[in-house]
Amino acid sequence: MTEPSELERVGPVPAPQPLAPAPAAHTDTQAAIERAVQQGLESERRSPAQGADLERLTRQLRYREAVDQRLLRLGVGAIVFILSAGWLAADVTLTLAAGWGELGGRPFRLESSVLVAFLTTSTATVIGLFLVFLRWLYPQTNPVEEREPERDRP
Repeated sequence: MTEPSELERVGPVPAPQPLAPAPAAHTDTQAAIERAVQQGLESERRSPAQGADLERLTRQLRYREAVDQRLLRLGVGAIVFILSAGWLAADVTLTLAAGWGELGGRPFRLESSVLVAFLTTSTATVIGLFLVFLRWLYPQTNPVEEREPERDRP
């Protein structure tokens, strides 16, 4: 005699219960969603924006770009300022510590050549960082590039 299969051991599987009809509010919502999708598809099938619509969209994109760039410059400016202020505070602390001979209650001694090299390079780095940031913040435009090319005169 063979062993019963797994399906035979479990027994008959009950038939699935039919789903209850959806409430009227649910079908109204579904119909509204379908209408919105169809309207969206129809608007995408239309011809591309022209004339005033295209100009309006271009102005909106330029405005968004200007706002994004302003926020980016504001954030980068704050980071550059904090970095530069911290760097210069370290310069002042190091100079005072070398002059007094102690740092944080411990004796501190630094060769003058090392101190001069550190202060010179750090000052040059901070100034360079500010110059790079300021040139990015306020780009110089060439007036020749901004003008439209003159047409050949007869």
